[in-house]
Amino acid sequence: MSEADDERLVREAQEGSLRSFNLLVERYQTQLYNFCLRYVGDHQLAEDTTQEAFLAAWRALGSFTGGSFKAWLFRIAVNEARDLHRKASRRPSSSLEDLLEAGATGGAEADHAPSPEEAALSAATVRAVERAIQRLAPEHREVVVLSDVQGLSYDEICEALSLPLGTVKSRLFRGRVALRRLLLESGELS
Repeated sequence: MSEADDERLVREAQEGSLRSFNLLVERYQTQLYNFCLRYVGDHQLAEDTTQEAFLAAWRALGSFTGGSFKAWLFRIAVNEARDLHRKASRRPSSSLEDLLEAGATGGAEADHAPSPEEAALSAATVRAVERAIQRLAPEHREVVVLSDVQGLSYDEICEALSLPLGTVKSRLFRGRVALRRLLLESGELS
């Protein structure tokens, strides 16, 4: 699907076609969820954030005036992730039952067991990188995840975060330096 396809689908969705909007959701749901997961660091919160971002996009679709739909959608997701992450940090969502179950199983989740392929790709390294990303300052985490994980261009990041190009480049540079430092400290890089 190209940006022209996005434009057509957006136009149709603005005219009331739920089917067209659903096609946009299908196209971007994995990318958006992965961004949200790396931003908030929690599977359930990432699912909630992704869902809220798509709902907000549907409600605000009439205000979309063109440009990159992907960047516009990620901008909404960034705002939702910030809001939900703030709310979740104010009130923990773990119930006593969840905590007791985690204690009984040692915190291991059966549905997240790595496949042999994932193990071969060094799951420990992947976890270390994800932990390091979570430790970045939020403004650095945003641009690192959008650029290096989600593959957005500088222009799309500028649009998604409403930042000038110079700010995006400097935050990305600083974020990568901080990420490298964190990985060196953890012994993941030599």
